[in-house]
Amino acid sequence: MSNLFNSIFNDATATASPLQLMLALLVSLVLGSALTWTYKYRTLHTREFVISLTLLPCLMTLVIFLVNGSLGTSIAVAGTFSLIRFRSATSGSRELIAVFMAMIIGLASGTGYLLLAVLFTAFLLAVWLLLENRQSRTDNQRRRLLTINVSYQDLIDQKITKTLLNFTSECDLISLNTTGGGETMQLVYEVDLNPQVDDFQLTNHLISSIENCDLALTKKAKKKKNL
Repeated sequence: MSNLFNSIFNDATATASPLQLMLALLVSLVLGSALTWTYKYRTLHTREFVISLTLLPCLMTLVIFLVNGSLGTSIAVAGTFSLIRFRSATSGSRELIAVFMAMIIGLASGTGYLLLAVLFTAFLLAVWLLLENRQSRTDNQRRRLLTINVSYQDLIDQKITKTLLNFTSECDLISLNTTGGGETMQLVYEVDLNPQVDDFQLTNHLISSIENCDLALTKKAKKKKNL
């Protein structure tokens, strides 16, 4: 069991045969491919990100191998981990986790801990798939983001709130914006639908009870620019 934490490299100065280096690169590539397949499972993705995610562990392995045992290790790792901040500025948390995991695979492979890299990757990907499948079967989320655009009317917010309370267990007005010199209003609510109410029932009732309104109802949270 203790051999699990032993590196295939001889020492901390990156003295390794070409065969050992190729083995480390091969393992990181295989694990990167497994990570990419898991990420693509039930996820909208781009070809560029998928290719980058597959190759990132190999690149990380090579960087760590080249600078291992020198002061440049810390600088290289710090610079590589700055990729996380770059991705998180415009992407979701799932991409952040995938990039972070890809770099951990590369770090473990680059330092020679191949068996450890295989085991922790297999474990985390199995948990990822388990949670993904479980969430899809038990997705009973009733929380919605409701955006209503309507022409200005006196006490319109109270009218909308009264209507929403007939279909929701909770209704919170989170933002109110006006355009056209106050002629039109945009109201954004967070609501929890009652168990017997679906999205179409709520949408149809709002359209019929509020004049000249446009609305959007979604359960997808808005992505923020920072974490």
